[in-house]
Amino acid sequence: MGLGGMGQRVKGLLVLILVVGVLLRLQGIENPYLDDQGWRQADTASMATNMLGHLGDFPDVLFPTLNYNGVGPQPVELEFPFLPYLLAWTWTIFGWNDLWGRLWAICFSILTMIGVYQFGKQTFSFRAGLWAAVFYAIMPLTTYYGRTVMPEPVAQAFSIWALIAVMHWRKKPSFICLLGASLLMSGAILAKLPQLMILPVALLLGFYPLREIKKMLTYSALSLILPVLYYSWVHMGAGESSQFVSGIMSFQVMGDQNNYGQNLFMNLKRGLGFPTLLSLMGLVIMIRKESLKNNVHLAMILWAVVCSVYLGVICLRIPLDYYLIPIALPIALLAGVALDGGEQAPTIGVGVLIVCLLLTSQYTNYRPKYLWNEQVLTQAEWIREHTKKESVLILSDSPPMTLYYAQRYGYRLISPDDEQAWLDLHTLPGDYVVALPHSRGEEFWKRIEESFPKVGPGVYKRLGKN
Repeated sequence: MGLGGMGQRVKGLLVLILVVGVLLRLQGIENPYLDDQGWRQADTASMATNMLGHLGDFPDVLFPTLNYNGVGPQPVELEFPFLPYLLAWTWTIFGWNDLWGRLWAICFSILTMIGVYQFGKQTFSFRAGLWAAVFYAIMPLTTYYGRTVMPEPVAQAFSIWALIAVMHWRKKPSFICLLGASLLMSGAILAKLPQLMILPVALLLGFYPLREIKKMLTYSALSLILPVLYYSWVHMGAGESSQFVSGIMSFQVMGDQNNYGQNLFMNLKRGLGFPTLLSLMGLVIMIRKESLKNNVHLAMILWAVVCSVYLGVICLRIPLDYYLIPIALPIALLAGVALDGGEQAPTIGVGVLIVCLLLTSQYTNYRPKYLWNEQVLTQAEWIREHTKKESVLILSDSPPMTLYYAQRYGYRLISPDDEQAWLDLHTLPGDYVVALPHSRGEEFWKRIEESFPKVGPGVYKRLGKN
């Protein structure tokens, strides 16, 4: 087969990979933002809701605001709202529908899959790129979170293309290319702060051996200036109780002494599976190939080391599987390298077997993640239709999705102790108490029913309010 025929075959395989990846991400496409990690998805969508009518009010429109812990939009310290801003514009043009958020997430996933192939092809071979794209397309973790309304799909797309851009600058060292690579790196860090981990990888890809010190410093400064300005702005502008980024770093990571080793193992096994083992084989191949003489090999080794530190410092302390998403890119790429190094026929057999196992895992381990509770939506729809728009809600527990679907502001009873929650209830200026599914004990609800009339499905009106 000639070079032209081979090129067409590779393009056809890439298109097939993208189609399969999209089809997998279409599962539950019409689900409301109430499936697994509904809290984080509703946060993202709430930011978009609060942007409506203010899309041209720069820079204030870009300050993240949520619907809870107050009677109006509450400023919080979160990532740069790329997805909420796009979603708000889409709603402005086409109307409010949860489908648009999921479609935007899938669009960013497509960009990531193409980027994974391009990175693998440019640094190793087209076969390594194709295998890497296959794994990224069908790993259960990247599949599920590739259709969620969260910052992760955006951050992944920016990250892989930031690395491709810095390699492009290395081949064509112009200031425009350097600026473009810096902006993409800024976008990755703004979309999700942990993506700062890829900056050292980019420095090796673009500047090793260290001959262009001035340009490396210029690239680093240009990459970091926007994230520093933005995260400083939201840190100072958010209230102390709403500083999410610093809260995670200070309490969940630094203050919490619990280790979730078993959770981490299960999340790796279910979400990333056999490509994780393949990536270790790919890493061994990198090390054996005189990596100190090859900037790409050295960058991949460093990426693996950084991910190992990230697993031990962050993921071991936070038992949420979506914190593993930043390591999905190097796992897919190194797994592609592992399958690129063997004989073609056995390699294809191993790859096909792993693909089958990953697809099976989609419907065994990850199926429960697509489930959601209809009662939350029923309550929210009743509130939206039967209460005044300015009504303030008090939710009986922490999950805030009801506020997004009811299009109301309000508070949450976040104390796990029912007695303390009862005391907190009387300090909050809400009009209605909403009984979230499976929250609080019988004694708590007995006191609620004795004190407030029930006016809707799990909705109690506070006397003398509204």
